Amino acid sequence: MSQEKFEKVIQIVRDMMEEHHVPGVAVGIAYGDQTFTAGLGVTSVDNPLEVTDETLFQIGSISKTFTATAVMRLVEAGKLDLNAPVRRYLPGFRVADESVAAATTVRHLLTHSTGWDGDVFTDTGTNDDALAVYVEKLAGVEQLAPPDTLFSYNNAAFSIAGLLIEKVTGKTYEAAIKELIFAPLGMERSFFFARDLLTFRFAVGHVVIDDAPRVQRPWELPRAVNPAGGITCHVKDLLRYARFYMGDGATEDGTRLLSPESMQLLQTPTFPINDFDGDVGLSWWIKTLNGVKLIEHGGTTLGQNSQLMIAPAQQFAIAILTNGDHGRMPIDKGVKLALKEFLGVEEPAPTPIETTPEQLQEYVGHYARPAMSFDVTLQDGALYVSITQSVELETEEKPPAPPPVKMAMCGKDQAFLTEGIYKDIRAEFLRREDGRIGWLRLGARINKRIE
Repeated sequence: MSQEKFEKVIQIVRDMMEEHHVPGVAVGIAYGDQTFTAGLGVTSVDNPLEVTDETLFQIGSISKTFTATAVMRLVEAGKLDLNAPVRRYLPGFRVADESVAAATTVRHLLTHSTGWDGDVFTDTGTNDDALAVYVEKLAGVEQLAPPDTLFSYNNAAFSIAGLLIEKVTGKTYEAAIKELIFAPLGMERSFFFARDLLTFRFAVGHVVIDDAPRVQRPWELPRAVNPAGGITCHVKDLLRYARFYMGDGATEDGTRLLSPESMQLLQTPTFPINDFDGDVGLSWWIKTLNGVKLIEHGGTTLGQNSQLMIAPAQQFAIAILTNGDHGRMPIDKGVKLALKEFLGVEEPAPTPIETTPEQLQEYVGHYARPAMSFDVTLQDGALYVSITQSVELETEEKPPAPPPVKMAMCGKDQAFLTEGIYKDIRAEFLRREDGRIGWLRLGARINKRIE
């Protein structure tokens, strides 16, 4: 029966690949003592090889959970303290707001709660000082909201956490993760650097232009982003990692990496995201559906998308890795079907509610952060959002700017996008203390309303 359920998941993923021009996907499900894996499509449209369950994909921001896991190992070793200020370990740490820099703790870095702009992808080179130079350059990063008030996804904070790991271990971040996590979990095909994986079969990223996938170049993100999104591995290694999170902190051979208490802390709601996404623990997103607790994290890099979702109590995990910038569609459909088939859990779709143009007018405006801006307009009685990329990574292929996307309200100050590759993505209008709309949170990032 489990094999039949897995085949259903594979079929819907295959259908969505074709519809959304995603060249290759790897899918893996762990359920009890069973493991199911499959590769679909090709590694590259320019130099195609068959995707297998040992094809290496970039897992993007799932890497953040590895950073948090390593931090917890160092907490248990007495080398880090979650409640200590970052400046205990990095005395020169600065952001634009001095009071925020002084008050930021290690825990803040892992919970997206600092309030400063986190989409900073400065390339500081490939040398071993890349993280140190990167963190120095955060001195002017803009504060978008007071700390500890609004969840806003923060890549930069995890790079800072990566530098903390370097400082207290005396090793590069990459060497520390290999020693603390990869090696003891048997993740032998998990890498950070292209030079280490080039002898294995690996996927390259793609962007869709004129309804056709094109290879995305360059292949990798800057080294300073490794703690936030730099791991490349195959789906079988990622399931090994997932199985560790189904347990109490011991490896398959009984070696204890973390105490049960630390494992629980990593998966304990720490800071609220919203009513739909739940809360963030220490890096993990945590929510409960129909009584089933789920921990999850996604990842997006240069033309690659990924997702890992785990139901620890049910001994279930699903990992989907894709090499297309439209990979979110096969991921979402595959994960939802797997939850339904294996666990009997259905994630509710957002339901539009009736609104008048007068009610919607309050949300119209310009919202921005340094990397992106959003213009919300009212047209024919409905809200539309136009998305403009303000800061881009240097890539050869750039997808065209998306047309304005229609929004529908689904609750008080809650909306969702209704069409295209953005379908069902949530948007939230967040209020200031005076009751006026102060931010738009879209893509898990807050964007200040510009009056």
